[in-house]
Amino acid sequence: MEAQVKSGHELMHHVNMSGRRLLGVEGVTNLDSYDQERVVLETSSGVLEIRGEQLHIQQLNLEQGKVMIEGTVNALIYADDNLAKKGKGFFSKLAK
Repeated sequence: MEAQVKSGHELMHHVNMSGRRLLGVEGVTNLDSYDQERVVLETSSGVLEIRGEQLHIQQLNLEQGKVMIEGTVNALIYADDNLAKKGKGFFSKLAK
């Protein structure tokens, strides 16, 4: 499965899934939260919530806007920005 969206930021948003075991996302601007069952990303096309089992972030490069996630993917959900604001951002919590 592959999806592409071009936003006003000129940062292309791509989702590429191989089977249900490997998920690549481009156009990522922030990692809000993650655990083995849920990953919340801010993308150039809005907040993306990934739900599954044994999720593991294999690669994270926010400078390039790329994330690679391994595990069993059960759902990809685009949500409003309120979901991201609740989490306040994973890296912002580390900086405190």
